[in-house]
Amino acid sequence: MTAVVVHTEVEAAIRDHAPVVVLESAVLTTGLPDLPWADGWDRESLARAVPDWDPDAPLASQLQHRMERAVRDHGAIPCTTALINGRLHLGIDDRTAKTLMQEGVGNKVASTSLAIGMGSGLTAGTTVSGALTCCRLLSGRAEDSSWTPVLATGGIGGVHRGWTERPDISADLMSLGSTKACVVSAGSKSILDMVATLELLETISVPVLGWTTDRWPSFTSRTPESNPSITPIHDLQHLGRICSHHWQELNQSSAVLLANPLDQTLALDHDAMDQLVDRIETMATEQGLVGADRTPFVLGTIADQTAGQSVAANLALLLGNAARAGEAACMLAGPHLVRGDD
Repeated sequence: MTAVVVHTEVEAAIRDHAPVVVLESAVLTTGLPDLPWADGWDRESLARAVPDWDPDAPLASQLQHRMERAVRDHGAIPCTTALINGRLHLGIDDRTAKTLMQEGVGNKVASTSLAIGMGSGLTAGTTVSGALTCCRLLSGRAEDSSWTPVLATGGIGGVHRGWTERPDISADLMSLGSTKACVVSAGSKSILDMVATLELLETISVPVLGWTTDRWPSFTSRTPESNPSITPIHDLQHLGRICSHHWQELNQSSAVLLANPLDQTLALDHDAMDQLVDRIETMATEQGLVGADRTPFVLGTIADQTAGQSVAANLALLLGNAARAGEAACMLAGPHLVRGDD
């Protein structure tokens, strides 16, 4: 039995040089519960952020279907990645998705733990670094070396706050530095040190672009003018030229990161969120939470403290990133990957 399972639709897309959007699944197993909208959370904020969302249906299952639909609606093939009973699936169907939601709760695998999970028969969601590993596997199956997948996520992992006292740097960054893929995110997760994260992205040669913005987005918070500056782009042809230069003319092996900000009318107040994260990080430290246990605690407490508004904003940005990734994948897979002057 093969350890890596490629969905037939994804296999056909690679063979036909068609656009593919890779989706991580840690958000489905550890980021969001597969439960209905929690009692006490604000339903109006959910309806405003994600119209037609059913608050009485499980969050994670609903999100998985809607992210894949957003990719399809914009012309690309979705490839949700997951570890199911020790087998790495590149693309899942309804049956494997149900297994992931039921048996993978609380489990996630990064590039550093994928082999361990495979050897242990684990069921788990993939983090960004785990999904980037899947991108490399997909690219290796393409006959045309110029074919490149796009990865959609919410926010990348990065350098955690307080890193000078307790070094904590996500494997996402190292994978971004060594994987040829376009990654669409709404910046880095709000619990991180964004300045240190951007500095490290520069160190590992990852170009950072902003979709119609010249500031690094603040994930679910509104983007202040004080955020670090990044290079803005305003059309997909520009993205195509940059990716072509980076991977083909310059022969770089690192990712291109496209920061896609959340609609600012749906974002939370930046200063209030920053203060809240600081308080909850202190709580996590006092409770001795480190590594993989820390982030779920922090994100879950933020959700409760904001009456679910942070969750509603997260859902909106995840769907927005999936849609933008679908558009980007169509550009990069097409015959019109533009070379020449910008």
